[in-house]
Amino acid sequence: MLAALTGLMSMLVFADLGLSNGLMNIVSDANGKDDKSAAAIAVSSGFFMLAFVAIVVAAVFVLGFPYVDWAQLLGVKTASAVADAGPTAVVLLTLFVIGLPLGTIERIRLAYQEGFLNATAAIGAALLSLAALILVIVAGGGLPLVVLAISLPPVLALAINGLFLLRRRPWLMPRFRRFQRPMAVRLARLGFLFFVLQLAVAVAYQSDVVVAAAVLGAGAAATYAVTLKVFLLVPSLVAMFLVTLWPAYTEALARHDGAWIRRTLRRSIWIALGATGVASLVLVIAGSWFIRTWTRNAVDPPFELLVGAALWAVVSTGFNAVAMLLNAASVMAFQVVAAVSMAALSITLSIALANTIGLAGIIWGTLLAYILVSALPVCIYLPRVLRQFGIAETGAREVAR
Repeated sequence: MLAALTGLMSMLVFADLGLSNGLMNIVSDANGKDDKSAAAIAVSSGFFMLAFVAIVVAAVFVLGFPYVDWAQLLGVKTASAVADAGPTAVVLLTLFVIGLPLGTIERIRLAYQEGFLNATAAIGAALLSLAALILVIVAGGGLPLVVLAISLPPVLALAINGLFLLRRRPWLMPRFRRFQRPMAVRLARLGFLFFVLQLAVAVAYQSDVVVAAAVLGAGAAATYAVTLKVFLLVPSLVAMFLVTLWPAYTEALARHDGAWIRRTLRRSIWIALGATGVASLVLVIAGSWFIRTWTRNAVDPPFELLVGAALWAVVSTGFNAVAMLLNAASVMAFQVVAAVSMAALSITLSIALANTIGLAGIIWGTLLAYILVSALPVCIYLPRVLRQFGIAETGAREVAR
Protein backbone atom coordinates (compact mmCIF):
# COMPACT_ATOMS: atom_id res chain seq x y z
CA MET A 1 0.00 0.00 0.00
CA LEU A 2 2.83 2.39 0.79
CA ALA A 3 4.26 1.86 -2.70
CA ALA A 4 0.87 2.57 -4.25
CA LEU A 5 0.43 5.77 -2.25
CA THR A 6 3.95 6.90 -3.10
CA GLY A 7 3.22 6.30 -6.78
CA LEU A 8 0.02 8.33 -6.44
CA MET A 9 1.89 11.20 -4.82
CA SER A 10 4.57 11.13 -7.51
CA MET A 11 1.87 11.96 -10.04
CA LEU A 12 1.14 15.17 -8.09
CA VAL A 13 4.64 16.43 -8.91
CA PHE A 14 2.99 18.10 -11.88
CA ALA A 15 0.61 19.98 -9.57
CA ASP A 16 2.91 23.02 -9.45
CA LEU A 17 2.07 23.54 -13.16
CA GLY A 18 5.69 24.35 -13.96
CA LEU A 19 5.55 27.52 -11.84
CA SER A 20 8.65 26.61 -9.82
CA ASN A 21 10.81 26.32 -12.93
CA GLY A 22 9.45 29.59 -14.28
CA LEU A 23 10.18 31.26 -10.96
CA MET A 24 13.77 29.98 -11.00
CA ASN A 25 14.35 31.51 -14.45
CA ILE A 26 12.95 34.88 -13.47
CA VAL A 27 14.87 35.05 -10.17
CA SER A 28 18.10 33.98 -11.90
CA ASP A 29 17.62 36.71 -14.49
CA ALA A 30 16.93 39.28 -11.76
CA ASN A 31 20.05 38.15 -9.90
CA GLY A 32 22.11 38.58 -13.06
CA LYS A 33 20.81 42.15 -13.34
CA ASP A 34 21.24 42.81 -9.59
CA ASP A 35 17.52 43.63 -9.43
CA LYS A 36 16.35 42.76 -5.91
CA SER A 37 12.93 44.28 -6.48
CA ALA A 38 12.15 42.03 -9.45
CA ALA A 39 13.33 38.98 -7.50
CA ALA A 40 11.13 39.91 -4.52
CA ILE A 41 8.08 40.46 -6.72
CA ALA A 42 8.66 37.15 -8.53
CA VAL A 43 9.08 35.20 -5.27
CA SER A 44 5.95 36.68 -3.69
CA SER A 45 3.89 36.18 -6.84
CA GLY A 46 5.10 32.61 -7.32
CA PHE A 47 4.68 31.66 -3.67
CA PHE A 48 1.08 32.84 -3.44
CA MET A 49 0.19 31.29 -6.80
CA LEU A 50 1.47 27.93 -5.54
CA ALA A 51 -0.29 28.48 -2.22
CA PHE A 52 -3.53 28.92 -4.16
CA VAL A 53 -2.85 25.70 -6.11
CA ALA A 54 -2.23 23.93 -2.80
CA ILE A 55 -5.53 25.21 -1.41
CA VAL A 56 -7.38 23.96 -4.51
CA VAL A 57 -5.75 20.53 -4.22
CA ALA A 58 -6.63 20.38 -0.52
CA ALA A 59 -10.23 21.43 -1.17
CA VAL A 60 -10.68 18.78 -3.86
CA PHE A 61 -9.22 16.15 -1.53
CA VAL A 62 -11.40 17.14 1.43
CA LEU A 63 -14.57 17.21 -0.67
CA GLY A 64 -13.79 13.93 -2.39
CA PHE A 65 -12.38 12.01 0.57
CA PRO A 66 -15.69 10.61 1.90
CA TYR A 67 -16.63 9.30 -1.53
CA VAL A 68 -13.38 7.45 -2.30
CA ASP A 69 -12.89 3.83 -1.30
CA TRP A 70 -9.21 4.19 -0.46
CA ALA A 71 -8.78 0.51 0.31
CA GLN A 72 -10.08 -0.49 -3.12
CA LEU A 73 -8.14 2.29 -4.86
CA LEU A 74 -4.89 1.13 -3.25
CA GLY A 75 -5.67 -2.56 -3.67
CA VAL A 76 -5.50 -3.57 0.00
CA LYS A 77 -7.68 -6.23 1.62
CA THR A 78 -6.49 -7.02 5.15
CA ALA A 79 -8.42 -5.42 8.00
CA SER A 80 -5.45 -3.41 9.30
CA ALA A 81 -4.51 -2.16 5.84
CA VAL A 82 -8.10 -1.15 5.10
CA ALA A 83 -8.23 0.79 8.36
CA ASP A 84 -4.92 2.55 7.63
CA ALA A 85 -5.63 3.45 3.99
CA GLY A 86 -7.63 6.63 4.61
CA PRO A 87 -5.47 8.08 7.42
CA THR A 88 -2.31 7.35 5.45
CA ALA A 89 -3.69 9.19 2.42
CA VAL A 90 -4.57 12.15 4.66
CA VAL A 91 -1.03 12.31 6.06
CA LEU A 92 0.61 12.16 2.64
CA LEU A 93 -1.63 14.73 1.00
CA THR A 94 -1.44 17.12 3.97
CA LEU A 95 2.35 17.14 3.82
CA PHE A 96 2.24 17.49 0.04
CA VAL A 97 -0.04 20.53 0.27
CA ILE A 98 2.23 22.16 2.86
CA GLY A 99 5.33 21.38 0.83
CA LEU A 100 3.99 22.65 -2.50
CA PRO A 101 4.55 26.40 -1.90
CA LEU A 102 7.64 25.62 0.19
CA GLY A 103 9.11 23.94 -2.88
CA THR A 104 9.89 27.42 -4.20
CA ILE A 105 12.71 27.55 -1.65
CA GLU A 106 14.77 24.94 -3.49
CA ARG A 107 14.26 26.70 -6.82
CA ILE A 108 15.25 30.04 -5.32
CA ARG A 109 18.41 28.44 -3.92
CA LEU A 110 19.18 27.08 -7.37
CA ALA A 111 18.51 30.50 -8.88
CA TYR A 112 21.23 31.91 -6.63
CA GLN A 113 23.44 28.90 -7.47
CA GLU A 114 23.25 27.51 -3.95
CA GLY A 115 22.13 24.02 -4.82
CA PHE A 116 24.69 22.58 -2.40
CA LEU A 117 22.55 23.95 0.45
CA ASN A 118 19.57 22.05 -0.94
CA ALA A 119 21.71 18.91 -0.93
CA THR A 120 22.76 19.56 2.67
CA ALA A 121 19.13 19.97 3.73
CA ALA A 122 18.15 16.80 1.85
CA ILE A 123 20.88 14.79 3.59
CA GLY A 124 19.74 16.09 6.97
CA ALA A 125 16.14 15.20 6.12
CA ALA A 126 17.14 11.69 5.06
CA LEU A 127 18.99 11.08 8.34
CA LEU A 128 16.10 12.45 10.37
CA SER A 129 13.63 10.30 8.40
CA LEU A 130 15.72 7.21 9.10
CA ALA A 131 15.87 7.95 12.83
CA ALA A 132 12.13 8.68 12.99
CA LEU A 133 11.31 5.54 11.02
CA ILE A 134 13.36 3.36 13.40
CA LEU A 135 11.64 4.98 16.37
CA VAL A 136 8.15 4.36 14.92
CA ILE A 137 8.97 0.73 14.08
CA VAL A 138 10.38 0.08 17.57
CA ALA A 139 7.29 1.69 19.11
CA GLY A 140 5.01 -0.44 16.93
CA GLY A 141 3.40 2.50 15.13
CA GLY A 142 0.99 1.93 12.26
CA LEU A 143 1.38 2.84 8.61
CA PRO A 144 0.18 6.46 9.03
CA LEU A 145 2.98 7.06 11.53
CA VAL A 146 5.48 5.33 9.25
CA VAL A 147 4.48 7.64 6.41
CA LEU A 148 4.66 10.63 8.75
CA ALA A 149 8.18 9.63 9.84
CA ILE A 150 9.30 9.36 6.22
CA SER A 151 7.52 12.39 4.77
CA LEU A 152 7.61 15.04 7.52
CA PRO A 153 11.42 15.56 7.75
CA PRO A 154 11.75 16.71 4.08
CA VAL A 155 9.04 19.32 4.69
CA LEU A 156 10.76 20.47 7.89
CA ALA A 157 14.07 20.63 6.00
CA LEU A 158 12.43 22.86 3.37
CA ALA A 159 11.11 25.18 6.07
CA ILE A 160 14.51 25.42 7.81
CA ASN A 161 16.21 25.95 4.46
CA GLY A 162 13.77 28.78 3.84
CA LEU A 163 14.48 30.41 7.20
CA PHE A 164 18.21 30.51 6.45
CA LEU A 165 17.48 31.82 2.95
CA LEU A 166 15.39 34.69 4.30
CA ARG A 167 17.94 35.44 7.00
CA ARG A 168 20.49 36.13 4.28
CA ARG A 169 18.06 37.70 1.80
CA PRO A 170 15.21 39.23 3.82
CA TRP A 171 13.86 41.08 0.78
CA LEU A 172 12.63 37.74 -0.57
CA MET A 173 10.09 37.27 2.25
CA PRO A 174 6.76 36.57 0.51
CA ARG A 175 4.35 39.45 1.10
CA PHE A 176 0.94 39.68 -0.50
CA ARG A 177 1.39 43.37 -1.27
CA ARG A 178 4.26 42.38 -3.58
CA PHE A 179 2.01 40.09 -5.59
CA GLN A 180 1.69 41.67 -9.02
CA ARG A 181 -0.67 40.58 -11.76
CA PRO A 182 1.78 41.15 -14.67
CA MET A 183 4.38 39.00 -12.92
CA ALA A 184 1.75 36.36 -12.17
CA VAL A 185 0.76 36.28 -15.85
CA ARG A 186 4.42 35.99 -16.86
CA LEU A 187 4.94 33.15 -14.40
CA ALA A 188 1.77 31.40 -15.55
CA ARG A 189 2.73 31.56 -19.23
CA LEU A 190 6.29 30.39 -18.67
CA GLY A 191 5.21 27.81 -16.11
CA PHE A 192 2.59 26.36 -18.45
CA LEU A 193 5.22 25.77 -21.12
CA PHE A 194 7.48 24.07 -18.57
CA PHE A 195 4.50 22.00 -17.43
CA VAL A 196 3.71 20.80 -20.96
CA LEU A 197 7.40 20.09 -21.56
CA GLN A 198 7.69 18.04 -18.34
CA LEU A 199 4.53 16.13 -19.19
CA ALA A 200 5.64 15.36 -22.75
CA VAL A 201 9.08 14.24 -21.60
CA ALA A 202 7.53 12.04 -18.91
CA VAL A 203 5.24 10.40 -21.48
CA ALA A 204 8.09 9.94 -23.97
CA TYR A 205 10.47 8.46 -21.41
CA GLN A 206 8.00 6.33 -19.44
CA SER A 207 5.88 4.96 -22.28
CA ASP A 208 8.46 2.35 -23.31
CA VAL A 209 7.72 0.03 -20.39
CA VAL A 210 4.00 0.32 -21.11
CA VAL A 211 4.63 -0.54 -24.77
CA ALA A 212 6.76 -3.52 -23.74
CA ALA A 213 4.03 -4.83 -21.44
CA ALA A 214 1.23 -4.27 -23.97
CA VAL A 215 3.03 -5.73 -26.99
CA LEU A 216 5.39 -8.35 -25.52
CA GLY A 217 4.05 -9.12 -22.04
CA ALA A 218 4.94 -8.50 -18.39
CA GLY A 219 8.19 -10.48 -18.54
CA ALA A 220 9.52 -8.39 -21.40
CA ALA A 221 8.50 -5.21 -19.60
CA ALA A 222 10.46 -6.29 -16.52
CA THR A 223 13.55 -7.05 -18.62
CA TYR A 224 13.28 -3.68 -20.35
CA ALA A 225 12.74 -1.73 -17.12
CA VAL A 226 15.66 -3.35 -15.30
CA THR A 227 18.03 -2.86 -18.25
CA LEU A 228 17.14 0.81 -18.68
CA LYS A 229 17.46 1.39 -14.93
CA VAL A 230 21.04 0.11 -15.02
CA PHE A 231 22.03 2.11 -18.10
CA LEU A 232 20.44 5.35 -16.86
CA LEU A 233 22.18 5.34 -13.48
CA VAL A 234 25.19 7.37 -14.66
CA PRO A 235 23.04 9.72 -16.82
CA SER A 236 20.96 10.42 -13.70
CA LEU A 237 24.08 11.41 -11.78
CA VAL A 238 25.28 13.56 -14.68
CA ALA A 239 21.86 15.24 -14.79
CA MET A 240 22.31 16.33 -11.17
CA PHE A 241 25.43 18.18 -12.27
CA LEU A 242 23.85 19.60 -15.41
CA VAL A 243 20.81 21.07 -13.66
CA THR A 244 23.08 23.34 -11.61
CA LEU A 245 24.12 25.01 -14.87
CA TRP A 246 20.55 26.03 -15.69
CA PRO A 247 20.35 29.06 -13.35
CA ALA A 248 24.01 29.85 -14.00
CA TYR A 249 23.23 30.17 -17.72
CA THR A 250 20.26 32.43 -16.96
CA GLU A 251 22.44 34.74 -14.88
CA ALA A 252 25.18 34.72 -17.52
CA LEU A 253 22.62 35.61 -20.22
CA ALA A 254 21.45 38.54 -18.09
CA ARG A 255 25.07 39.69 -17.74
CA HIS A 256 25.75 39.09 -21.48
CA ASP A 257 28.66 36.80 -20.63
CA GLY A 258 28.76 34.95 -23.94
CA ALA A 259 32.31 33.67 -23.54
CA TRP A 260 31.47 31.87 -20.30
CA ILE A 261 28.32 30.38 -21.84
CA ARG A 262 30.20 29.02 -24.87
CA ARG A 263 32.99 27.61 -22.74
CA THR A 264 30.66 26.04 -20.16
CA LEU A 265 28.29 24.58 -22.73
CA ARG A 266 31.14 22.97 -24.66
CA ARG A 267 32.69 21.51 -21.50
CA SER A 268 29.37 20.25 -20.13
CA ILE A 269 28.61 18.46 -23.40
CA TRP A 270 31.99 16.73 -23.40
CA ILE A 271 31.67 15.78 -19.72
CA ALA A 272 28.18 14.36 -20.31
CA LEU A 273 29.28 12.42 -23.39
CA GLY A 274 32.47 11.20 -21.75
CA ALA A 275 30.92 10.00 -18.50
CA THR A 276 27.96 8.26 -20.12
CA GLY A 277 30.07 6.95 -23.00
CA VAL A 278 32.56 5.18 -20.74
CA ALA A 279 29.85 3.81 -18.45
CA SER A 280 27.73 2.64 -21.39
CA LEU A 281 30.68 0.89 -23.06
CA VAL A 282 31.40 -1.01 -19.85
CA LEU A 283 27.75 -2.00 -19.56
CA VAL A 284 27.54 -3.18 -23.17
CA ILE A 285 30.49 -5.48 -22.45
CA ALA A 286 29.54 -6.62 -18.95
CA GLY A 287 25.92 -5.52 -18.61
CA SER A 288 24.38 -8.89 -19.39
CA TRP A 289 26.50 -10.62 -16.75
CA PHE A 290 25.84 -7.86 -14.21
CA ILE A 291 22.07 -7.87 -14.72
CA ARG A 292 21.87 -11.68 -14.59
CA THR A 293 23.90 -11.68 -11.38
CA TRP A 294 21.90 -8.83 -9.85
CA THR A 295 18.55 -10.46 -10.62
CA ARG A 296 19.73 -14.03 -9.96
CA ASN A 297 19.18 -15.00 -13.59
CA ALA A 298 15.62 -13.65 -13.56
CA VAL A 299 16.51 -11.10 -16.27
CA ASP A 300 18.75 -11.73 -19.28
CA PRO A 301 18.62 -8.77 -21.72
CA PRO A 302 19.44 -9.35 -25.40
CA PHE A 303 22.63 -7.77 -26.74
CA GLU A 304 20.67 -5.54 -29.15
CA LEU A 305 18.84 -4.03 -26.18
CA LEU A 306 22.14 -3.33 -24.41
CA VAL A 307 23.53 -1.51 -27.44
CA GLY A 308 20.34 0.50 -27.91
CA ALA A 309 20.23 1.44 -24.24
CA ALA A 310 23.88 2.52 -24.37
CA LEU A 311 23.31 4.79 -27.38
CA TRP A 312 20.15 6.19 -25.82
CA ALA A 313 22.02 7.02 -22.60
CA VAL A 314 24.82 8.80 -24.45
CA VAL A 315 22.68 10.74 -26.94
CA SER A 316 19.97 11.84 -24.48
CA THR A 317 22.51 12.93 -21.85
CA GLY A 318 24.58 14.88 -24.37
CA PHE A 319 21.55 16.83 -25.56
CA ASN A 320 20.36 17.25 -21.98
CA ALA A 321 23.42 19.46 -21.52
CA VAL A 322 22.13 21.65 -24.36
CA ALA A 323 18.60 21.62 -22.90
CA MET A 324 19.89 23.34 -19.76
CA LEU A 325 20.87 26.37 -21.87
CA LEU A 326 17.55 26.33 -23.74
CA ASN A 327 15.67 26.18 -20.43
CA ALA A 328 17.75 29.03 -19.06
CA ALA A 329 17.01 31.15 -22.11
CA SER A 330 13.28 30.31 -21.79
CA VAL A 331 13.30 28.83 -25.30
CA MET A 332 10.21 26.82 -24.46
CA ALA A 333 7.92 26.72 -27.51
CA PHE A 334 10.60 25.00 -29.59
CA GLN A 335 11.28 22.43 -26.86
CA VAL A 336 7.57 21.77 -26.28
CA VAL A 337 6.95 21.09 -29.98
CA ALA A 338 10.00 18.83 -30.14
CA ALA A 339 9.05 16.93 -26.96
CA VAL A 340 5.41 16.41 -27.96
CA SER A 341 6.45 15.29 -31.44
CA MET A 342 9.07 12.98 -29.98
CA ALA A 343 6.56 11.42 -27.58
CA ALA A 344 4.09 10.69 -30.37
CA LEU A 345 6.71 9.37 -32.81
CA SER A 346 8.49 7.36 -30.11
CA ILE A 347 5.35 5.44 -29.16
CA THR A 348 4.52 4.79 -32.82
CA LEU A 349 8.00 3.58 -33.77
CA SER A 350 8.45 1.57 -30.58
CA ILE A 351 5.23 -0.35 -31.18
CA ALA A 352 6.11 -0.97 -34.82
CA LEU A 353 9.67 -2.11 -34.11
CA ALA A 354 8.62 -4.21 -31.10
CA ASN A 355 6.30 -6.15 -33.36
CA THR A 356 9.05 -6.45 -35.99
CA ILE A 357 12.29 -7.18 -34.13
CA GLY A 358 11.21 -7.76 -30.54
CA LEU A 359 12.16 -6.13 -27.25
CA ALA A 360 15.19 -4.24 -28.54
CA GLY A 361 12.97 -2.53 -31.09
CA ILE A 362 11.39 -0.43 -28.35
CA ILE A 363 14.58 1.37 -27.37
CA TRP A 364 15.64 1.70 -31.00
CA GLY A 365 12.28 3.27 -31.80
CA THR A 366 12.72 5.75 -28.97
CA LEU A 367 16.27 6.55 -30.03
CA LEU A 368 15.32 7.05 -33.68
CA ALA A 369 12.39 9.31 -32.74
CA TYR A 370 14.63 11.38 -30.47
CA ILE A 371 17.27 11.87 -33.16
CA LEU A 372 14.76 12.80 -35.87
CA VAL A 373 12.49 15.26 -34.06
CA SER A 374 14.61 16.46 -31.14
CA ALA A 375 18.38 16.08 -31.56
CA LEU A 376 18.68 17.14 -35.19
CA PRO A 377 16.35 20.17 -34.79
CA VAL A 378 18.37 21.25 -31.75
CA CYS A 379 21.59 21.13 -33.78
CA ILE A 380 19.98 23.39 -36.37
CA TYR A 381 18.29 25.74 -33.91
CA LEU A 382 21.05 26.16 -31.33
CA PRO A 383 23.24 28.57 -33.37
CA ARG A 384 20.19 30.78 -33.87
CA VAL A 385 19.58 30.88 -30.11
CA LEU A 386 23.20 31.82 -29.45
CA ARG A 387 23.06 34.62 -32.03
CA GLN A 388 19.76 35.84 -30.61
CA PHE A 389 21.39 36.40 -27.24
CA GLY A 390 24.36 38.20 -28.69
CA ILE A 391 26.84 35.33 -28.62
CA ALA A 392 29.39 35.49 -31.43
CA GLU A 393 28.72 33.63 -34.67
CA THR A 394 32.06 31.83 -34.50
CA GLY A 395 31.27 30.69 -30.99
CA ALA A 396 27.90 29.39 -32.12
CA ARG A 397 29.47 27.28 -34.84
CA GLU A 398 32.08 26.03 -32.41
CA VAL A 399 29.48 24.94 -29.86
CA ALA A 400 27.28 23.39 -32.54
CA ARG A 401 30.21 21.19 -33.58
